[in-house]
Amino acid sequence: MATPPADLGTALRPRARLIRTLGEELISNEVVAVIELVKNAYDADATHVLIRFTGPLVPGKGCIEVIDNGHGMELKTVQTVWMEPATASKRGKVRRTDKFKRRFLGEKGIGRFASSRLANELEVISRKKGAAKEVYGIFDWRQFDDEKKYLDEILILWEERAPVEIKPGGALDLLWGNNDELPTARARESGTLLRMTSLKQKWEAQHFDDLRRALARLVSPKFTKKKEEDKDPGFEVELALPTSFPEFSSKVEQPPILKHPHYVVRGSVNTDGSFNISYEILAEGIDKPLKGQFVRVKDAKGRFELRDIKATGSKKEDEPTETRPTECGPLDLELRVWDRDELGNVVQKTHSTIQDIRRDLDAVAGINIYRDGFRVLPYGEPQDDWLRLDLRRVQNPTLRLSNNQIYGVVHISADANPKLRDQSNREGLDENQAVQDLRDVMTEVLSRLETLRYAARPRATSKSGKPVGGLFAGFDLKPLADYVAKQLPQDKQAKELVEKTEQIFGGQLKEIQTVLGRYQRLATLGQLIDHVLHEGRQPIASINSEAALGLEDVQRAERLGGDFVAKAAGRFTVIRKQGDVLSIAFRRMEPFGGRRRGRPSQLYLEEIIRDAFGIFADDIARLNVKTRLPRTQTLVRVDPAEMQEVIINLLQNSLYWLEQVNESKREVEVSVERKGPDHVDILFSDSGPGVSPENRELIFEPYFSTKPEGVGLGLSIVGEIISDYYEGSLELLKNGPLKGANFLITLTKRV
Repeated sequence: MATPPADLGTALRPRARLIRTLGEELISNEVVAVIELVKNAYDADATHVLIRFTGPLVPGKGCIEVIDNGHGMELKTVQTVWMEPATASKRGKVRRTDKFKRRFLGEKGIGRFASSRLANELEVISRKKGAAKEVYGIFDWRQFDDEKKYLDEILILWEERAPVEIKPGGALDLLWGNNDELPTARARESGTLLRMTSLKQKWEAQHFDDLRRALARLVSPKFTKKKEEDKDPGFEVELALPTSFPEFSSKVEQPPILKHPHYVVRGSVNTDGSFNISYEILAEGIDKPLKGQFVRVKDAKGRFELRDIKATGSKKEDEPTETRPTECGPLDLELRVWDRDELGNVVQKTHSTIQDIRRDLDAVAGINIYRDGFRVLPYGEPQDDWLRLDLRRVQNPTLRLSNNQIYGVVHISADANPKLRDQSNREGLDENQAVQDLRDVMTEVLSRLETLRYAARPRATSKSGKPVGGLFAGFDLKPLADYVAKQLPQDKQAKELVEKTEQIFGGQLKEIQTVLGRYQRLATLGQLIDHVLHEGRQPIASINSEAALGLEDVQRAERLGGDFVAKAAGRFTVIRKQGDVLSIAFRRMEPFGGRRRGRPSQLYLEEIIRDAFGIFADDIARLNVKTRLPRTQTLVRVDPAEMQEVIINLLQNSLYWLEQVNESKREVEVSVERKGPDHVDILFSDSGPGVSPENRELIFEPYFSTKPEGVGLGLSIVGEIISDYYEGSLELLKNGPLKGANFLITLTKRV
């Protein structure tokens, strides 16, 4: 290959404003800019950092200083490493600091240019440990605004001088404030001072509030005792502000509320998704360890949903076959959770007011991500509900936790979690499968806490231990009527008042039940519409395709003749079959339509059950679920929509949990037996993981669910339909035809 003429080769000459762009566009705001400078101190093995603001804090005036006692820099380091963005030193194999073996936080080498976001001028003063002199440099960032200048035309002034700031008695001593005992003189002979003058923005109380909150969570909190092999003494940050902001001037610390949670979750998730997590409920003295393995399992719609395949201690051969591993591990986690309506223990310990405690909780609430001990923004920031916990709580406020009840830390590592990588602007992780896995894993972990918390909190139960009532359990006035009759037997007016109130309540209750029945049908109808849309697209596509081809055949036959009749017959046969598919789907949905219903018709119960299963036929086939449906013929007088609603709710639960067992062992069995003139039993069984003993009494209660996104109304609605409309019962049996969940439905009215 010929060598091109020399005059055709041209070196790239970036404009000077490129550096300004790195500082101002890759660093999203002033608080993040300060954080990036503190990260540099952490990478320098500093143990103390002081951030000092000197007023007036308005554009063109004022000063920000960041002082640390790290290992400092020599002139060569400043010139060849500190001033070179994306330098090779950030990409080498040595990724830990020399002294404390901290994982380097700076990956792209752009954090130092955060100073251009804060101020127009920068002084760098640094002294390497053991050096006789300190390095002094000055930047005027306004040089980089000149659009005519190239980067190699910018002049940076450097010199080595006798120590002025980084020495005993110099600015470095400010790190220890008013302490009577300072470190040895030798320990005060290395560090770095960044002095930024001519500020670019006005700093107000809200900025300092945001900065203090960010700094308080910058380094991972140490809830547990330090290990002996951990030589890192820690990393302290202090703010020093003008006298107009006294409430923000102090050492940055976490509020004391973190020491007094109601619930604690801690544990780890390994690379293969296996986990070991403990759940503490402090008021009950409960410390429950849970082990399992998170994997993605193919569901009825062909999507891979996160499941715990070891939840029931199943054997290897019983686990689902079509799975995908999670991509977010390994990770460690710790969550601290409060019931915001029961903060008496925190008041007792801190002697603060409820209002102050709730304010502190608001300030720290959120689940933070830490990489190698340093925080990844913006996770855990105010308004950053990255797990969408508040939305889950809106859907089920009785069971779910909200974001402002939780302080959490998730520990990852740059080396062990390469797919959990930062976006270029340092604001969050790249959205990929690993991040989605992390969200789903954390939601699963919280869902288990929510279940244990629900079981531990006071709730209404009968003396037999079985859940009592349902959605309308609180509307019973009979105890009041009995009390009045016993205590005031001669007071006719009180008795009449109670009876009248009971009648009014009874009428209103019927109205509520009627309206709820409509909403129940709408909820189920919405699920059916989703299925019809999903399954109906293929028949409609086939009908359209065959009709178009049939039209082409007709047009071609008119011109050329040929075997038109045979082709047309084939086309129309396909169209008719696909039309039948849609017709069946519409017929199954018909009971849920809005037409007024008269007296329930006499129908075969088994046909209603078959129609309900038919709606989910494709899901059943995709999951390879073996079904055994009743062959009997039981004539009953029921509302088909009500009975389909019962069966659909039970079937949907079964299909969800059957995804957690091996494909070869997925079964559902339904039987119907008439026990007498007004007594019909329906036994619904599956071979899924079943219901754990601690949840057997809870599953019928409104809003209780062990599904991470479950609303918890399915079984409650089923129970209401059976008890209110058929004077029957819904029971969870301990044993049945299959080893999973076994539900017995008893109908004693209209049958």
